[in-house]
Amino acid sequence: MPPLLDRHHTAQARAPIRPRPGIDRIVQVTTGVVLLHGKWDQAPFAIAALTDALTAAGHRWRLPTLPWALRRLYDASFDTALDQIADEAAALRHAGCSRVILCGHSLGACAALATAVHRGGVDGLILLAPGHFPERLAADGHTAASLSIAKHALANGRGQTRMPLIDVHQGRPRQLRIRPDHYLSYFAPEGAAAWPDNCRRLPAPLPMLWLVERGDGAAPPGIDYAFRQASAHAASRWLQVDATHHALPAQAIDTVLDWLPPQYG
Repeated sequence: MPPLLDRHHTAQARAPIRPRPGIDRIVQVTTGVVLLHGKWDQAPFAIAALTDALTAAGHRWRLPTLPWALRRLYDASFDTALDQIADEAAALRHAGCSRVILCGHSLGACAALATAVHRGGVDGLILLAPGHFPERLAADGHTAASLSIAKHALANGRGQTRMPLIDVHQGRPRQLRIRPDHYLSYFAPEGAAAWPDNCRRLPAPLPMLWLVERGDGAAPPGIDYAFRQASAHAASRWLQVDATHHALPAQAIDTVLDWLPPQYG
């Protein structure tokens, strides 16, 4: 590689060049990715399909088990989950990553966006088959009764007592025993998980790769629902992928890797 030159040095001099203010220099940038799995998923998690490719590309990654995993079923609040995700991002910073991206699948995508809004400290978002839209679930009547039950229980001092409440995944309702205070943190339409509000509340334009499935299952919201509510960033993309909700992370590996470099290169 030819030597780096500035106007005070020549190739013949071969003198070492020490960085000074105003002089460009090459900086090695390491990217870290926090992978956030989807609702009712279990290890090895659908989003784990990205791990080998991220490693091969030189990226660091972390894949925590979150409260909506099948073996946990909301055993912690949404706020606690956001704290956990922020801690994972901070761990990547501590490990030397100059850029940290949150990459979420389904409810993990919802949590990625919410973390960016309510905790900050991230440089970009990858949202794969976004899911869990509490404002839509309430408006469509799926969770209205459970929200009322949970609010009543909380008001009467029973917010920490598990009770049967409705969850919905890809159009499939399921009754789960959940603490009312935890339930409201995930399902309140005006809460921290609401998609359009979170997109509007992003503190600054943030690069987002938003991949929506074009397969079976419940129809996802269109581009105008939340994506266009966020301040525009030149690197942001909204794309449809020929995949089912669960299979989308595996189908999106090349798209994810192709999108990452512009954010930190």
